[in-house]
Parts: sequence; structure tokens; C-alpha cells
Amino acid sequence: MLIRLADAYLIRAGARLRQTNNSGAADDINLIRTRGAWDGKEAEMQITAAVLDLKMILNERARELVGEGHRWYDLTRTGTLVDRVKEYNSDAKDNIQSHHVVRPIPLSQIDRTQGGYTQNPGY
Repeated sequence: MLIRLADAYLIRAGARLRQTNNSGAADDINLIRTRGAWDGKEAEMQITAAVLDLKMILNERARELVGEGHRWYDLTRTGTLVDRVKEYNSDAKDNIQSHHVVRPIPLSQIDRTQGGYTQNPGY
């Protein structure tokens, strides 16, 4: 099991935002941004609680955790997958559907249950 400290801060920022503790959430984001800022540019990277929302946290997670396999899970967990794909992915926007919030079950796994499970809807 591997977790990065930045991921832990981002998880806590999301939890604090849901608790309406925007100030605490902004503090967590600012810790990450300060660490990643160019020397002398730390202050320019800071955010305030007033501008913090779920979209900002998801964007910060995308920047910080790029290529680590979190994105689909983040967007499905927050119920924003379909809307964000339509908004930001011109290649997929015409094909994304509501059933894409779950993955298809591999046929080999369904076969092992001898009819005990069916495929997820849409697949």
C-alpha cells in the first residue's frame, strides 16, 4: 500500500470542504502548493477559502496526482464524471453515458458465479 502525503492532504481538504470548513481545506491545498512552488513564488500559489470549491479540489487532485490512476475514481466518487467529461474531453463527450460510472464486470468473473451475477447495466 502506497499513499502520498499530498494525497492525504487532498483527501482531508475534500472532507473539510464537505464539513463547510473551507478555511481548513484551503490550508491543506496551500501546504501542497507551497511545496510545489518555485522558490520565491510561494505566495502567488496560495488560495483563499472564498475561492475554494469541489471543482478546485478536483482540479488540484488532477494536477498533483496525474498518471497515478486516481482520476476516474475521484470523478465517480464525487458524481461528476459524466459532466466533467462532457465539459473537458472533446473526444469522449459524445460517447460518455451515465452507465460509465461503473465498470464492466469481466466475463470470466461472471462465469465463475454460474449465473449468480449479471453484467452491469449498459455493458
